[in-house]
Amino acid sequence: MLMLSACSSGNSTDSASAGGPSGDPVSGGTGLIIEQAEPRSLDPALISNSWANSPVLGNALYGTLMIDNPETGDIDFKLAEDFSSTDAGKTFTLTLRDGVQFSDGSPFNAAAVKFGWDRIKDRATASPDITQASLIDSSRVLDDRTLEVTLVEPVPNFANAILQTGMNWIASPASLQAGQQAIDSNPIGAGPFTLEQWSRQDVIKLTRNDKYYDAPRPYLDKLEIRAIGDADQRYNTLVSGGADLALEGVWSNIDKAKNAGLQNAVVPLGGGTTLVLNSTKAPFDDARARKAFALALDLDGINNAVYDGTAKLPHTLFDESSPFYQDIPLADEDRAEAQRLLDELAAEGKPLNFTMSLYPSGKALGEAIQTQLSTLNNVKVDVRTIDLAQVGQIMAKKDYDTLVSTVAFSDPEPRLWSSLHSDSAGNTSGIKDPEMDAALEAGRMATDPAERTAAYETVQKRLVELNPVIFYTRAAPGVIANGNVGGIRQYGMGSVLPEALWIQK
Repeated sequence: MLMLSACSSGNSTDSASAGGPSGDPVSGGTGLIIEQAEPRSLDPALISNSWANSPVLGNALYGTLMIDNPETGDIDFKLAEDFSSTDAGKTFTLTLRDGVQFSDGSPFNAAAVKFGWDRIKDRATASPDITQASLIDSSRVLDDRTLEVTLVEPVPNFANAILQTGMNWIASPASLQAGQQAIDSNPIGAGPFTLEQWSRQDVIKLTRNDKYYDAPRPYLDKLEIRAIGDADQRYNTLVSGGADLALEGVWSNIDKAKNAGLQNAVVPLGGGTTLVLNSTKAPFDDARARKAFALALDLDGINNAVYDGTAKLPHTLFDESSPFYQDIPLADEDRAEAQRLLDELAAEGKPLNFTMSLYPSGKALGEAIQTQLSTLNNVKVDVRTIDLAQVGQIMAKKDYDTLVSTVAFSDPEPRLWSSLHSDSAGNTSGIKDPEMDAALEAGRMATDPAERTAAYETVQKRLVELNPVIFYTRAAPGVIANGNVGGIRQYGMGSVLPEALWIQK
């Protein structure tokens, strides 16, 4: 019988991925952290567990069931003690650590995990992680510490769906049932910190949770978290001493930090930031139009125009550090072939005219692409500026030709499936390709590394052929920090663990 189990180191670690002060961790003090955007809620189902959002806040309030080691791919257990399957990933048993309490003293148990995961699955919650939670068909509480989880279909690497999303954060069911205002003013979790004050558009103050299971962590007495959306202001605040650490997602800031001798770290992810091409309607329902657009772009030129040449470019789907890496180039610039396809489309009465839907911060990207395409015939691109509040409706109605999104991952499962499979609600491009679907399913269900590698080889080849998305830069799930900050550790999609942080006095 095959036993699938997330591997655990058995011990908590405070190894810093970004370097920092030497010696043992020092307790005490207040950590000043900058994130890129303020959360709209402290509800764990609504906080996104990726670098560009508020993951350090989710980790602080609710702790983590499990984390991965980005360098080895192994799973380290935290609030969970084990997560394993004996039937090739169809059914999992989650075992929780004994004796854990929520910050209000109530028991942290399997019923709370079930409540939280069921709630993320509920469309009424409007969680960004509904796609991953919907992999669960049913769950059953066996005892206070044990939850049996049955999936819709076998997903041997289901642990990744947990640790890369808000499923990793469990709140007290009573606090969630009290309503939105209650969860935002008094969130009850089992994390290393509790909420002291949330002054919207200003600061979120947290204080040490003395009931946290993993003493002597957290090392810091308090955290103060502020959101600064402007990249230059974020960097300047850090270097001027207004913050100890910044959650960073802009390559140019990471490059500046590196050149200035600041601590810096980036989790190496596959995929990256993409131009999503809506394949459900003209003009990009024609594969030739998608191919022409992909071949027309000079990614180095975009990098120079948008990121001052500092970005890492995605020449292949998988990062070179991935066990699934293969030298299968994504779209390489070939303007002659792009022009041939554009002329062919125009001869059929279908010149390539489309609109890019971009955030205000995407102005340089839009201008760079317009400039590059202006030297070709039979193509015209306009830019429509959108804001974050419009995105959900735009995606639901497929009311776009091209927009910017992210298809980034450490392990390809579950994000590649959710981004590209025709049955996935997260398939933003709307691409439908039976061969790619079959390969994504094989990569999801296989337990043998060689079988998974073969499946993802097919996925890569179909991506090159179909171009539902155009990868133009690797994601930058980064952290930059001053030299006195110790214990910087990221997991999953660049999520920082606040309990490990300490400051040299």
